[in-house]
Formats: sequence, structure tokens, C-alpha cells
Amino acid sequence: MALALTPHLVVAASDHTESVRLALARARRGYLEDPAGALAEGIRCNEVARLAGNPALCARALALQGVVSLHRADLRGALALAVEADRLLESSDDITARTEVAALKAQLSFFTGSYSEALSHAELSVELADISDDAGLRIYARRATCLVFGNVGVPDWRDRLDELLGLAIGLGDRWEEAISRNDLACYLQEVGDLEEAEREIERALDVAHGVPSGNTFALAVVHSTRADIRLAAGRPQEALADAERSISLLLRNAEPNPYVLGVTVRAEVQARMALGHFDDAQRAGEGALTWLGERLPQTRSLILSTLASALREAGRIEQAYDALARAAELERRAFRELSELQLSLKRVTLEVSAARHETESLAAKNRQLAEAHTELERRTRQLEGLQEQLRDQADRDWLTGLYNRRYLAREIERLTKERFTRRMSLAVLDLDHFKSINDRFGHDAGDQVLVRVAQLLRDLLGDTDIVVRSGGEEFLFLMPLTDTHAATVRCERIRQAIHDAEWDAIADGLTVTTSIGLGSTQDPGDLVALIRLADQRLYEAKHAGRDRVVGPPR
Repeated sequence: MALALTPHLVVAASDHTESVRLALARARRGYLEDPAGALAEGIRCNEVARLAGNPALCARALALQGVVSLHRADLRGALALAVEADRLLESSDDITARTEVAALKAQLSFFTGSYSEALSHAELSVELADISDDAGLRIYARRATCLVFGNVGVPDWRDRLDELLGLAIGLGDRWEEAISRNDLACYLQEVGDLEEAEREIERALDVAHGVPSGNTFALAVVHSTRADIRLAAGRPQEALADAERSISLLLRNAEPNPYVLGVTVRAEVQARMALGHFDDAQRAGEGALTWLGERLPQTRSLILSTLASALREAGRIEQAYDALARAAELERRAFRELSELQLSLKRVTLEVSAARHETESLAAKNRQLAEAHTELERRTRQLEGLQEQLRDQADRDWLTGLYNRRYLAREIERLTKERFTRRMSLAVLDLDHFKSINDRFGHDAGDQVLVRVAQLLRDLLGDTDIVVRSGGEEFLFLMPLTDTHAATVRCERIRQAIHDAEWDAIADGLTVTTSIGLGSTQDPGDLVALIRLADQRLYEAKHAGRDRVVGPPR
């Protein structure tokens, strides 16, 4: 809301231009540690500058509000502020204002996926800052554009980091030195020099602790980076401590930076998974998703993708599949949102600059969007392929490779819906005295028995039959288009094959027999009852002495 100024304050506004400049410089320097205070200062300075008729100072105040909006992940708000600031600079040569607006546009272009434009604005911001003799402005331009240069992958990135660190040390700015050392540690980790990365992040932490005031965000960033480095070094317990410390520091702010929080939660999830704390990891990821709400689909997708990978490695295939499916949907949503923002940013930029080649520029942008859309489709196909793999894994028993009850339930539902009218049979097979096999010969031998039985079932059952491991030593097979007589013959062949198999190859003295319960029906709605009937006949086979097939009375 605009501030109401009395007439004497309007006169005073023109007399206090220098104080507004100083206030903006202080707020610019500290907005990452105190975003709410910087935003309030930006609003106040904009009102004073507007009443004083100073468009350059207005543009600077708007640029300050814009970077705070980006810090809070409000891309649309930042876009509106950047557009207004750009308009105010149409006829201004103010170096500081143009540097700060270019830095804002560089970050905004990066977050909306316009990387070539982000690089162009970032280079312009640094070039303009170097024209001035303001060391603080030179540091700010480089700090604000680190996001762009670091992620786009410029060839002289290490040199830029060393230059920024040197400027920070030369100015005696310990906050900037801590963050610069943090960025250098990130670079060293990326190039695989973990030992030096750890040394540099420890220097960053020491310097951050030495900042006299306003160091909470800096400490959070450094601890987040150290968590990633310790994960890469194979020390998940230490990484978890750093991630928890970073999150605690970030949450001290009423509106923590969601980007830093997102990557830190990812590190927390990875650390907990590496320690085997799967439920805690899932709760941490889901908690972060709840906190983010509808914001930042890309960050939420990153967390979900991390969860999916970790759950898959832990063997929790169904949960991994669910997380991956949600991540894919968020990727699609992020692409749509960023495409809209890209076009909005390009249109207003063209309007402000009155570009003579507007049609060609829009065509180029449309080509970029088409390429981005093609890339999204490629990634979507990859995700769908991985989802299909996860779906198949979720439908199969991990040991034997047979289908599981989840798959069988879906097939029964399908057959029921299709109103299958031909006779079908279903058998339940249970290995006799399997617990004694495990007790006498060991669980490894027991696993080998299960795998061998599964292979015999695959060999002896027909192509249209569905065989599943329903749990433990129990197997279930559904035989569509098979009447009672044919099913009985098939079950007897299976029983005999298991009885006659060469089990000595697994362990000396090992013998394996099986009991089978069989039922048949012609009613597709009676399949659940058919399973219960087969279970009952299996029970009868066990009590009749085992190693036999019990089916319908002849």
C-alpha cells in the first residue's frame, strides 16, 4: 500500500535523494537475511522517489522489491515489478539502477527457463557494475548473477568465483566472503574434488559464524551445502545433522527461501534413506510438500523424484511409482507455468524496447518454446517408461519374478468386467513343511527352492494361465479356458514334477513336496469365492497327508 505523505514531506523528498540511495544500498545488501525489512524499505523508497520525480530511484526501489519477490518464489510479482522498473529506465543512464534491474531480469529469466536471455542480462549487469567505482555494486551484480553463471555452466566459472571472493575479502564483507566460499565449495564438489570442497565449506562456516549480525540465512546455506558434500562423501549421519540444522535456521524466518529449503529437504531425504530411516524420510519429504503447497512445482518435483529414487532402491516399488507419477505431473505443470511467464516476459520486453524486429524475435521465442516442448515430451516419455517399469516391478514378487496378488486382483477385476463366460479353474499350491526346510537347510536354500518351483510353474502352465506367488511358500494360478478335468491333470503334473525334481542340487538330503487345492467355475462374478474354495481344498489336501491334489468331486 502506498504511503500517504504530507506536503512538507513531498518537499523533503527531493532534498533526501542521497539518503534514499543509501537506504536502498543497505536493503540491497541485507535482503537475503531480512526480506521483510528490505521489502518495506523498497516500498518506502519508491514512494519517496516517486514524489521527488526521480525515475531511476523508483526503478531501483522496484528492483529491490523484485528480488525479494524472487526470494519468496513469487515469479509473477517479480515479473510485474521488473516490467515497471524497465519502463522507468527507458530514458535513464543511471548505472546503479540499470545494473540492479539487469540483475533482476537475469534471475527472472533464469527462473522462467529463458537461459540465453538470463545469460545476456547477467553479463550486462556485471559490465555495468564494473563501470562504476562502487565495490558494493560490483559484488552485488556478481552475487545476483551467480545463479545464472553457475547453472548455465560458463567456461570461466571458477575464475568468476575467485574474483567475487577476492572482492568480498577486499571490501571486508564477511557475509559475502562466507557465501562466496560456499559457492566455491559447491563448484569443487561438482568437479569431484571432495577433499578441497570440505576444506572450503569449513572456511565458509567459520567466516559465517564471524559475521557480527544477520548471518542466519548464510549459515543455513552453508549447512545445506555441507550436507550435500557429506552425502557425496558417504557420511549420511553427518549430512543429516547439517540438513536439520539448515532447515531449523531457514524456518526462523517467517517466509524462508523455498528454493534453499527444497534442496535441503532433498538432502535430508537422501540422508535418512541412506541410514535406512525410510518412513522418516518419507515424512520429511511429504512435510516439505505440504509446506510448499501449490508453489514451486519444480522444487516439489525435485523432492518427489528424490523420494522415488530412494524408495525404489529400498524396494518400495509401489510408493516409488506413486511419487514418480506425482513428480511427472508437477513437471508438466511447471512447464506450462514457465512457458506462460516466458512469453509474458518476452512480450513486455519487446514493448518496452520497441524492438524493430518484434516478429523475428517472437518467432525465435516460439522456436525456443517448441524446442522446450519437444524436450518436455522426451522427458515425459522417459518418465512414462520408468513408470511402466515401476508398475511391472510393483506387480511382481521380488524373489521369484512371478506376479503377485496385486496383479491377480486386477486381472480378476478385468475378467469380471468382461463377463468371461467360459469355464475357468483356479488352484492354490503350498509347499509341504517349508518351515522345516528353512530350519534344517537355511533360508538361502529355502529361497532357491521357491525360485525353482516358480520356474517349474512357468514351464508347466500354459501361456494364458496366470501364476502368482501369493506369499511365503504359497502360489496361486488361474487357468482361463480350462475345465475341471484338464486343470486336475495339469495340477497333478505340477505336483509330480516338484516331487521328482533333483533337490539334492540345492542341498544334500533335501526333498520337496506340495499340496494343491483346485476349484472351477463358469461364473465370472464368483472368482473371489473360487479362491476361498481352492483354499479350503488345499486345507483338505494337507489334512489328508500332503503331497496330493484335491479338486472337485468326480
